[in-house]
Amino acid sequence: MSIYDGLKDAAGVLKEAGKIPEYRQILEALEKMLDLQKKNTELEKEVTDLKEKLRIKNVLVIKNHAYWYKETGEGPFCTRCWDSESKPIHMHPNGNPSFYSCPNCKSGSVKAKPELDDDRPRVMDMRDSCQ
Repeated sequence: MSIYDGLKDAAGVLKEAGKIPEYRQILEALEKMLDLQKKNTELEKEVTDLKEKLRIKNVLVIKNHAYWYKETGEGPFCTRCWDSESKPIHMHPNGNPSFYSCPNCKSGSVKAKPELDDDRPRVMDMRDSCQ
């Protein structure tokens, strides 16, 4: 029998015996117990989330203005989202295969994979050709 069930049974006995003040005390105790159980569940979830964030923090490395997993090389992940919210958000390719942007915070283009930079001709500044 759980504590909750025991208190519930005791409350029933007190109610039947006409001991209303004691019955109310048991009901208040039950309510407080349920509140504590809820708070405990919330705290357990928070601890689990913090452990996961710490685990991720210990396996990320910053390279080319983005985060990457050390072991697998998976990435890039947005530095802003991780640094401010501890969220490992995958960045998405942005036209040129070497540039990525974050779908979450909408941070601008980051040259996360410079080795994939395409060789399309660039517009040349005319001032450069006159020298």
